[in-house]
Amino acid sequence: MKTNAHEKLKDLVKFVREKSPFYREIYYDIDIEKFELQDLPIVDQEKFWIANSLENNQLLTGEIDNGIVLKSGGTSGNPKFSFFTKTEWEMFTKIFGEGLDQCNLKHGDRVANLFYSGELYASFIFIMKSLEYAKTPVIHFPITGKCPDSSLLEVLQELNINVLAGVPTSFMHLASLVRSKNLKLPVKKILYGGEGLYQDQRAVLEDSFPGVIISSIGYASVDGGHLGFVDKTCLPGEHVCFNQYSIMEILDENTNEPITKTGIVGKLVYTNLERTLMPIIRYPVGDLAQWSSVGEKFLLQGRSEVGARVGPVTVNRDDFLNILKSYSHKNLIMGFQLIIEHDKQKDFLIWRIASDYGNIKLLSRDIKLLYQLFNKEKKMYQESVELGLIGDIQIQICEYEDLVRNRRTGKLRNVIDRRN
Repeated sequence: MKTNAHEKLKDLVKFVREKSPFYREIYYDIDIEKFELQDLPIVDQEKFWIANSLENNQLLTGEIDNGIVLKSGGTSGNPKFSFFTKTEWEMFTKIFGEGLDQCNLKHGDRVANLFYSGELYASFIFIMKSLEYAKTPVIHFPITGKCPDSSLLEVLQELNINVLAGVPTSFMHLASLVRSKNLKLPVKKILYGGEGLYQDQRAVLEDSFPGVIISSIGYASVDGGHLGFVDKTCLPGEHVCFNQYSIMEILDENTNEPITKTGIVGKLVYTNLERTLMPIIRYPVGDLAQWSSVGEKFLLQGRSEVGARVGPVTVNRDDFLNILKSYSHKNLIMGFQLIIEHDKQKDFLIWRIASDYGNIKLLSRDIKLLYQLFNKEKKMYQESVELGLIGDIQIQICEYEDLVRNRRTGKLRNVIDRRN
């Protein structure tokens, strides 16, 4: 870890232990003058978000009276909010804008922003401000991801837009329109974010937009911050660490020991050195990765057990706990597992619900009801299915012994990402 980063971390830990009740409790025995990064506990996400409540907040280091509030992953019954001061928000987008300058943007590019906006979601306005901070002169077209098909095609053609920025599911939908209408669009670059882009999707996009350059737009999260940028040396899925502004670790999933060799997959744990209102210190990102160059560049390897991204839809384990609260036979459920699959260029989710052998038939009779409860809670999932962005959820009833466990520890795997 670089000396500058260590000094910034030292100052940050001093500050948060004084100002944040949450961090004061978990850092009570830390020697502020002598600690190393690994001496700090990894944040427990569940406790973190409980502390970050709207009333009697125990996480924040002060009041927010000048800034922005954005929605992070969570349920409608238990929403999660990310708080930034105005200065932090400007810094977040400035840093990401610096990363965009290392990407494939060129002077005069005409960029269609197809990310989603509204309802406190960050992606659209985040990319808008980051483009403004980028030093590369480009023209921004703020279209959003909800533009009607006819209007979108008209804008792309009439305004001669050559760069698309958005989520892969939106690009796949656009590709289907291009193919069905036998159109030729002036698109030469596709910058994706928010979810992974898989090889079958890449092949379809390259066929639909001949000669197109496809790249990640960068790696960020509204709960964490600036996670990584893409430069011209990056292979698909690779990102470079923002080492001047953050500390990225890859840890063994079972032991939490740092991984210091290339090619070994572990969980990403992130420290944001720029945020002080809502501190992010050794926070599990929720993704798996391996070092391409230790401490400098990493290759994403799918989601970890913290949550799942199915196309544009975020699902977490607490989503499903919330769904089951209103289910009359919830006492018969011994456990469940979320499996993310990818087929025919679409992500889809499998929800495996386990019981003992004697109650499987009873739960199986409630399949229709379970679908209804899911659709009521996760409306965005069904909306995305209807738009052709993702596949239908599959609900499966099984015995508890059929749930997949970690081969090494025997622990139940809450989320399994089979897309890679």
